[in-house]
Amino acid sequence: MENINKNRPPLRELHGTRLAGYSMGFFAIMLLLMLTESYSYNFYVYTIRLDPLLVSIGSTINMLSTGFSSIIFGVILDNTKPKKIGKRRPYILIGLPIWLVSAILVYFPPWLPPGAELIYPNTVIYWPTAIWYWGLNFLKAVFGSLLMITFSSILPEISQTLQNRKKTAMVATNLRILSSIISVSFPNIIQSLLEDTTNKGYWTPSGKFIMKIMPSISIIFGIIAAILILIAFFSIDESFHLTENKFEKRTLRATFKNIIKPTKDKEYIKFMTAGVCAQASQYVLVFTIIPFIAYVLGRNLPKGEISFLYILYIVISISLKFVWLFIWRFILKRKGNLLKTYKLNVTIIAIAAFSELFFFIEMHIFLRIILFILSFGTVLGSMYSTNLFNSPLLNEMIDRAAENHLINNENKSEDKNQVVTRISGSYYGLFSLSFSILAAISSTIFGFIFQGGNSENPIILTLGLMSMGIFHVVALVSLKRLKVKFRDSA
Repeated sequence: MENINKNRPPLRELHGTRLAGYSMGFFAIMLLLMLTESYSYNFYVYTIRLDPLLVSIGSTINMLSTGFSSIIFGVILDNTKPKKIGKRRPYILIGLPIWLVSAILVYFPPWLPPGAELIYPNTVIYWPTAIWYWGLNFLKAVFGSLLMITFSSILPEISQTLQNRKKTAMVATNLRILSSIISVSFPNIIQSLLEDTTNKGYWTPSGKFIMKIMPSISIIFGIIAAILILIAFFSIDESFHLTENKFEKRTLRATFKNIIKPTKDKEYIKFMTAGVCAQASQYVLVFTIIPFIAYVLGRNLPKGEISFLYILYIVISISLKFVWLFIWRFILKRKGNLLKTYKLNVTIIAIAAFSELFFFIEMHIFLRIILFILSFGTVLGSMYSTNLFNSPLLNEMIDRAAENHLINNENKSEDKNQVVTRISGSYYGLFSLSFSILAAISSTIFGFIFQGGNSENPIILTLGLMSMGIFHVVALVSLKRLKVKFRDSA
């Protein structure tokens, strides 16, 4: 892309403590978010014994609230007048307290479904617990989206070169993998310590252990997240708004017109479709991976050996995420092209996901473990490396939109930085909204499918995990239709 305004100030970049501080903010959000998202479904279905459909409605509320509030907050942030404390930065202090409390309280249900032990293995439709879960998901989603959209929409302004965006994405990807390992490992370590991994209702010894340990873990994670987000708050520098950009206050109507602007950008819609499908597939793991280990990978095994499989999953998660990150970094360096490497990444994930259909074949446990490492390990590791390509390309798409605006707009006094400041929130907001809607639909479908004994059905669980491949096929088709030439493209 050409630099339209040659007289603008030097491009800003993130380095050193500011890069570390900003990245810590994302790390903290993902740490607590993954803990609640990766285990709360299993906690409420398999320990609290709440009906899967009611729990999936809570997940749907979470996702839809995240999406709609993200795009609303996005345009509000874009139209906020810069102050000494910053333009977007103050919203971190607004979102943090309520998000933190609601994320922690998810593991403190005040009511348990009575008589659940009498109808086991069936689950219970119990409205007080369901409403509690729904309400917390709503609060957590709204104020969590405020934090996420603040950190996301500020990035195109504080990191303006492609090379620095790659560097920032690399740091963020490493920390994202680390946060996923930490937040997912704790629940799986707990699973491995249970007396009975197949029956962990709240009245059993295994269930009582989970009811005691998960609230403590959520509090510890919450304290760590709060400290790191505050460090990020003090690391972000938005002082450039006071010297470089002339703020133009817009009417509320004009502000919310920004919501529909990204929908008119056809190339962005193609790119967004790919990113949304790839990210939404991750929610499949929330529903399937823990029961998949117990009822597919560990089928016909004694309970003690199933516990070992949860430890094995942690080892696979830790090792293969970093192994595949190294592989994708190497491929990206060799290819030197973000978009081509992104397409290859999506292709590999799709192939590996479809290979999970081989679990339908009866085989020895050793062969099942090998297949699990090759198929699911490839999916998991490559999926967590997607941010290497998606994040810098998304920021490039926002730059492209700003440049197109300057070309098509008669107001020649505008600067590209001013346009980016005015549109980045709406672009990130639309991405979040689209992702949330697709994830909500997926959550609802899985909630229906996993009712009753289906939540322990090996065929249903295998097909569920394999469905990640379908998401990535759609993503690949969208990427192949993309016509944009990025700065590192041939």
